[in-house]
Amino acid sequence: MPDPRTVSHRSAARRPAARRPPRLRRLPETRPGTIMRLVKAAIANAEVSLQGRGATRWRNWAGTQACSPLQIHRPRTEDEIAAIVGSAAIVGERVKAVGSGHSFNGVALTDGHLLDLRDYARLLRANRSTLRATAQSGMTLARFSRRLFPRGLAMEDMGDIAYQTVAGAIATGTHGTGLRYGCLSTQVVGMRLVTADGSVVECSTEEDPEIFRAARVGVGALGVISTATFRLEPAFNLHAREQMLPLEEVIDALDEHVDQNQHFEFFWTPGSRYAFTKRNNRTARPAQSLAAWRRFRDDVLLANLAGNAAVQVGRVAPAAGRRMRRLIPSATREDYVDRSYLVFTSERKVRFHEMEYFIPREAAREAIGRVRALIERSEQPISMPIEVRFAAADDIPLSMCEGRATCSIAVHMRRHEPYEQYFAAVEAVMRDYDGRPHWGKLHFQRASTLRPLYPQWDRFQQARARVDPNGTFSNEYLDRVLGPVRG
Repeated sequence: MPDPRTVSHRSAARRPAARRPPRLRRLPETRPGTIMRLVKAAIANAEVSLQGRGATRWRNWAGTQACSPLQIHRPRTEDEIAAIVGSAAIVGERVKAVGSGHSFNGVALTDGHLLDLRDYARLLRANRSTLRATAQSGMTLARFSRRLFPRGLAMEDMGDIAYQTVAGAIATGTHGTGLRYGCLSTQVVGMRLVTADGSVVECSTEEDPEIFRAARVGVGALGVISTATFRLEPAFNLHAREQMLPLEEVIDALDEHVDQNQHFEFFWTPGSRYAFTKRNNRTARPAQSLAAWRRFRDDVLLANLAGNAAVQVGRVAPAAGRRMRRLIPSATREDYVDRSYLVFTSERKVRFHEMEYFIPREAAREAIGRVRALIERSEQPISMPIEVRFAAADDIPLSMCEGRATCSIAVHMRRHEPYEQYFAAVEAVMRDYDGRPHWGKLHFQRASTLRPLYPQWDRFQQARARVDPNGTFSNEYLDRVLGPVRG
């Protein structure tokens, strides 16, 4: 069983010349302007580099994945991104882009060139009449939403956190909840993609549709997303109802909860007889924002710090820790109206490991029951809740929701706790339902087991081979889950 942790990444970024000849011969075939772009920006390359070769170390948000790149770059323009990519590819060095580092596996790790996109984060256009907005790929979803709302625009759905950047959310298939809504990538209608030779591909459903279709959940394998254009809604408020209900009642009425609410999800902490439910629906009522102190109390003190305290108590007195965890959700807010992005998302101060699987919606009740049973049989204390959400089917080749309405089941463990046995047992259950793992989270699968789960796998691989024939954007994780690039 492969180990998903990969806490230090030192795969072969520089390949022998015999295996990977210099690609100078390909430059005349690149798009017009590419060569001049490479020359101009290569002159400025030293200015956009954050550190010298081999002198840096990068860690993800959770602090569970790390790598030592040859060089970390902080590009501010598309030309700089293209120059770094093209120059690295010429000498056979690999490239990865990172945003907020919120993936839990090694998808962003490299021992080649790391592009930190935090300075490439502007809102370029927002049009209320066309319900479209374009942002640079390093912009976080939180900032994107804050900039959109005063302009009368909003994303139709969001995940439960907003730390991710535009590029990271698209690449890994970040999602919210609600059977009327797909993953966030379904809201993307166009993008500019920097490919392995340093050229820029502009793609959409009308222009280069095969590349666009694959890149909407590209796992970082097709190139560096430069900008993305989103299809939006007029800005709206959500009526949030957050309530503790008996778990058995939630499971028995699961279809009703999902069908009768635009956005429904629930959390269940192992050992508890109750589930924390969240029902969010659009409303014309004005926002009644929580006071700053109450929001801090609910999202930070109760949901994060108190949860961490319960874990620490549980290490000494397990029964007391379980009682503390059961009490925490009941103190959070229950009924309010606020701006959509403030309702969809919340703070996450506690760092953790996460695995999430996507199964057919109709298998949800049975699968949840089996996960409950395996936890009850296990003697391992589970410190964090299980999260259950739902999403609409889509037609994106590597989307976890491709071709089927989906239930997602996410399991978590604190950063310093062993998770392998628990996650592997849950994964075994999910595989019985042709479960697909989240591309940005932990799992134990590889290309040979993933390929049968995706009907459009070969279509994706063809697009990948076209824009990155030599594996410039590959790394150890992609080699494992996608396999080598095949022309």
